[in-house]
Amino acid sequence: MRQISVNAKPLRGLHRRLRSIERWASNFEGNFYPRQDGYRYSNWKIPVHELLVEGDQARIEVQAFCVQQLLEAAAHISRAADRSEGYYRVACLLTWPWLFESEVTIFYDKDYYLGFLSDANALAPQRISDKLALHVPPNFIEHGRNVVHPENNITVQWWCIGEPA
Repeated sequence: MRQISVNAKPLRGLHRRLRSIERWASNFEGNFYPRQDGYRYSNWKIPVHELLVEGDQARIEVQAFCVQQLLEAAAHISRAADRSEGYYRVACLLTWPWLFESEVTIFYDKDYYLGFLSDANALAPQRISDKLALHVPPNFIEHGRNVVHPENNITVQWWCIGEPA
């Protein structure tokens, strides 16, 4: 369950929360999500408490675990895909260091997906998978770029880890 924090109390139940996101990712195994009329994408936000992945209480190991579960969910969706239904690409969209904004997305529109990939990996040779010691599915690629966050004028990294367009 996604939760935002209204205070800075220490987060309790870490192991329970990590098991929960692991279960969430495994629920995608074997499930195909067909295109819905009029939609260019479907997405699922990271289902965690905000303090688990952002702020002073967030630990890099926990952040890495949560991102890995997003990748696991994306890999399950990718393996279950029926490619005869038309354009269908799966990706994880990550905002570093603000992981609470991250999600698993299925793109049904190639042009829309290309807007997330951009022409080149602007942050190459840097890779978020190296920084977090992630196991990226073999058919996935990584694209990253620096972006000025529109709400507060801070530069963040946008990463798209997913199937080639």
